[in-house]
Amino acid sequence: MIEIKPIIQHPSICPYCQSPLKPIQVYFMGMHVMVNSKCVECQTELLESLRVSHAIHKPYQIDYMKGSLFGYETNQVGLATHLLKSIQNPELERLNISKDVFRVCHEVIILNCIDYLYGHCLLKLLNAQRHLDHHSDSGLIIIIPQFLRWMVPEGVAEVWTVPIPLKKGQCYYPSFAEFVNEELKRFDKIYISKAYSHPCQFDITQFTGVEKHRFEQKDIKITFIWREDRPWCSMSFFRLIRKLRILHLGLLIQNWRVKRLFKKIRLQVSEAKFVVAGLGTQTQFPKWIEDVRIDKFDEKIEKQMCKLYSESRLVIGVHGSNMLLPSAHAGMTLDLMPPRWGNFAQDILYQENDSRLASFRYRYLPIETSIRKLADIASSMIIEYWNFVLNMTADKPQ
Repeated sequence: MIEIKPIIQHPSICPYCQSPLKPIQVYFMGMHVMVNSKCVECQTELLESLRVSHAIHKPYQIDYMKGSLFGYETNQVGLATHLLKSIQNPELERLNISKDVFRVCHEVIILNCIDYLYGHCLLKLLNAQRHLDHHSDSGLIIIIPQFLRWMVPEGVAEVWTVPIPLKKGQCYYPSFAEFVNEELKRFDKIYISKAYSHPCQFDITQFTGVEKHRFEQKDIKITFIWREDRPWCSMSFFRLIRKLRILHLGLLIQNWRVKRLFKKIRLQVSEAKFVVAGLGTQTQFPKWIEDVRIDKFDEKIEKQMCKLYSESRLVIGVHGSNMLLPSAHAGMTLDLMPPRWGNFAQDILYQENDSRLASFRYRYLPIETSIRKLADIASSMIIEYWNFVLNMTADKPQ
């Protein structure tokens, strides 16, 4: 956590003269939490990213008077560039921010979950459990985008629900900044959660209210997680059809691959039931495959989908934020990885503490893996699960 009231814990150095910077004020600008700092020597004023979330290890600085950017990595400079543009072109819409107060506190921790990517918002929210479990003396305030309000866990002191759409998550909303600054006056001591981009040790049921998969259940359900903006095909082919604007061809191929995969699994796991779930309803499936895809998510549908995931012995899908909630609720996961291995495991919410069992339950395979090989691996995961558990936990006390 980082204290911002009564003092601002933000040591930093001027990029021009290497002298210390003095923090003056903290600004909530949307997803960005910035510190206005002033150099004690050259008097330069800078906006600096507070070291939270993706800026923990790679902060950046903006000289907004000169339009100069300073950052440790290209992607951070990209964030700073977008922020500078948003400051110069603010969103003047007056946001209708909802405030729910469940417990009056004088010392609080603020967890800001606003972002421009769905997965980032969700992952930030999962930090809440750490604060609820280990910082109970402070009230937890969650700033949440409207579409994730349903996942806020019980026990928080306040919830500030903000109707900023994902596509504008990086934008600067003066009305949001004004709202937060006014609310902060109510508290004697304020910390900002570091909102780690990939928190661990959380129980997903505390957020969705849906139980995780029970391996004791008799039904074996296998679910493919469908998405239409990143279909199951090679990346070179995907780039080609996107350039030619014939993405529908990629969806036809994805449909064919799913049917072929399910047919091959059914030969080895005859009792299995097969489901396709996810966002987008283009193409059709035969009746033996249950099709529960939708065109738009809302709170009711998201809860229904989480229940479906929890009923699934195995979920399969292309790497991305679409795999977060399925992997958190399902028994096992097969993640099809495009050639972006630097993002390995970022879309999986591990719910297994035993490292050996986790290696069995969560698998990562290249997206180019043949359908026959995928079917063999998926089938073996289902058939061999209990044998693996018995062998790998034989030394544990009963």
